[in-house]
Amino acid sequence: MSLILNGTWENSYGSTMTLEVGSDGLILGEYGSHTGSTGTYIVVGYCRPINPVQDASQPLVLSIYWRSTGDEEPDEGSHWVSTYCGQLDSTGQMTVMNSLVTTTQYQNFEPGDYIDKLVFTKSSSALPTNHIKHLTQQDTEVANPINGIWQSTEQRVELALALQDQRYGFVSGWLSYNHERVKVYGFTDTLPQQHNNILQSVSLSGYMMNTGQPISLVGRIDQDADVLAVSRWLANSTSADDAFFQASSMNWQLVKQS
Repeated sequence: MSLILNGTWENSYGSTMTLEVGSDGLILGEYGSHTGSTGTYIVVGYCRPINPVQDASQPLVLSIYWRSTGDEEPDEGSHWVSTYCGQLDSTGQMTVMNSLVTTTQYQNFEPGDYIDKLVFTKSSSALPTNHIKHLTQQDTEVANPINGIWQSTEQRVELALALQDQRYGFVSGWLSYNHERVKVYGFTDTLPQQHNNILQSVSLSGYMMNTGQPISLVGRIDQDADVLAVSRWLANSTSADDAFFQASSMNWQLVKQS
């Protein structure tokens, strides 16, 4: 079945996002931005691999690392990540909540979480180049503070992560949550830290097959405390009338195990 989600999408800022979806719901793509920093960025995410219908939209999550894959010189905004959480409805409109995590001071931004609602419409059926497809098929580990096991006994969550690629900040691992073991892919900031900044941004995406819900984690590592603080986002499939239920968020704090 050909999914409507495959192709190029454009939002009101003029940014474009080209996505390709695998049979398991894994999304790989590219993002072209003309606001804030300008460049091309890699996208990884998950969706429920079923086209939307009138009473059930297609839920999805995406992770983005705002470090351009082009020749642009990195700036302070290149340390940041986002997660998108939302759904594609049967009219062809993709609505997502953008949770942008900033870990450095840059332009008018202080370190924090910035939330925005974005609406995309499809502009073509062109597919992305997929620079990182090979990364999902290899088993390597590059030294990085993110590597290891992270746990929250309060939330009964365990997260096992490994950096796969230094240049793209590509991360893979497993999330144990809600009686399910979920494969996750995403990004972490791998640029050298400056100005004594100890925060390292992280964005991960997965798909909970038991409930049919894409899940994403976005936040930052405090390298001094070995603590990973994230917002957990769940994408829900709803009708148009219940679209306000499409994205839910909860804060988690995970501690690295020695």
